[in-house]
Amino acid sequence: MGIGNSVFVKGKCSYTNCFFTDDKNYFIEQTDFDAVVFGGLDVMNLWSFQMPYKRSPKQKYIFAASEPADNHPVCSPMYNGFFNWTWTYRIDSNLFWGYIVIYDMDGNIVGPSLNIKWLDKYDPIDENLKIKLSSKSKTAAWFVSHCSTNGGRELYVDKLQKELEVYNRVVDIYGKCGNLSCPRDKEASCFKKLENDYYFYLSFENSFAEDYVTEKLLSALHNYAVPVVYGTANYSRFLPPGSYLNARELGAKELARQMSEIIAVGSKYHDFFRWRNHYVYKETSSEEDICKLCEMMNDEDKVSEVSVWEDFRTWWNGDRYEMNCN
Repeated sequence: MGIGNSVFVKGKCSYTNCFFTDDKNYFIEQTDFDAVVFGGLDVMNLWSFQMPYKRSPKQKYIFAASEPADNHPVCSPMYNGFFNWTWTYRIDSNLFWGYIVIYDMDGNIVGPSLNIKWLDKYDPIDENLKIKLSSKSKTAAWFVSHCSTNGGRELYVDKLQKELEVYNRVVDIYGKCGNLSCPRDKEASCFKKLENDYYFYLSFENSFAEDYVTEKLLSALHNYAVPVVYGTANYSRFLPPGSYLNARELGAKELARQMSEIIAVGSKYHDFFRWRNHYVYKETSSEEDICKLCEMMNDEDKVSEVSVWEDFRTWWNGDRYEMNCN
């Protein structure tokens, strides 16, 4: 987050009058700070003597995290009723700290959103895009470096490979979890291969958590491949209908069948790209997300509003609370 207001100046934020510090020499009078931000990766490891020993009712205690609750659960009951604001990848946070921004063709931000309103009708793709897509000949690619995950995506891919054998198809796995190479210093050429050769891309998350959808989705969308998603997010908040396949909902057998069928019928495959006539996807920059914090700190109504996350642990840990905290 930088020092002082440097990150706000660098990000050309609409407000630059916020100042960051992690220097404990400034913490002599802790109630002087308008906000105290607690990093999600560290907060569950803090002992009581490491916590602030004074707190003003006017201060905002903010829980900030971009990593999934599945990997970093908060289990201590002391955090219920502790935070005033949340700043995370969950869309219902006070401040959304996501990986993806969705724009309409006029440049307006439309998502991700809890109640996103997708268009009812999508224009067909043009002939130039059809010609571009015609170069594809391989079923699916997966670029992956973490071979063992909480969500068990690697086990799902094993099942999918077996089901695809029925159709003489295969997922090509790049990275240390497969037998193909895609070094990071040649990332552009790897994505070009995805764009030219592959019908589908496995946008599989490594963890299960509400709204946890990372830039893996953009690997497909930006490189003209249909995303096959795998996670516990409600993907209708992130993707228009008819633009993706949901691996967990379909199961490996049905997914393999649909992938093969879609490849065999060109018009079906083309329909998955209709969204490109109406939406633009971009990766969120860290500066943009940090700008939001200073904007909110300058919103007098938001700052004066009394807000406390009473049942914070249940909200953050979600359905996997018992599994992750026992």
